[in-house]
Amino acid sequence: MKLLLIRHGEPDYELDCLTENGRRQARLLAGRLERENIAKVYISPMGRAQETAKIYLEGKNIPCQTLDWLHEFDVKVKDKDIAEPVPVWDIYPKNWTLNKGYYDKEAFFSSPGLSSTDLEVRFRAAKNGLDEILAAHGLVGHDGLYKKTSACDETIAIFCHFGITCVMIACLLGVSPIVTLQGLSAEPTAIATLCTDDRFSPDVNFRLHGFGDISHLGDI
Repeated sequence: MKLLLIRHGEPDYELDCLTENGRRQARLLAGRLERENIAKVYISPMGRAQETAKIYLEGKNIPCQTLDWLHEFDVKVKDKDIAEPVPVWDIYPKNWTLNKGYYDKEAFFSSPGLSSTDLEVRFRAAKNGLDEILAAHGLVGHDGLYKKTSACDETIAIFCHFGITCVMIACLLGVSPIVTLQGLSAEPTAIATLCTDDRFSPDVNFRLHGFGDISHLGDI
């Protein structure tokens, strides 16, 4: 199986839609995706992701589904050196890199600044939602290990956001999402590609083949 996790085009955050440049980016993205044999599309409910997906889907008969849990992972947390809560991907480096709890994939949500938020609830909803998608396409399991129940040779595209992409990658690779949220960066329309390692089938895991690919944008 191939998973394409796709960030939306350049956004107008206030209106939750694409800018004119974002629509141009989305059209270039759509051209890049023509080389993929995408079987199904899943989409965040937010306007900027919906618009990006719509530009790709125009004229195509590809089944698509909007899932609420693909909403941007916009949990705000408390950093001891910042007065107001910050997005979970903006914790000061010195305040998370030296705390082993942030690296614990089972208990990261109990770390300082995170335990009093809805981070755990949102993370578990995303984790369960991702497992439901994979099960619908023939991969049953959790915590990064899946068992094939069918050929599982489809390509699935998910149009969403930076934060939720980092969370899904953490789930598939078996690491704390704090590591991916703090350690990865993706520009608008960036593509992350993950594929199953089928050498030990029917037991499979995912490998990250590429992250942050915006080669389709050229020099714009």
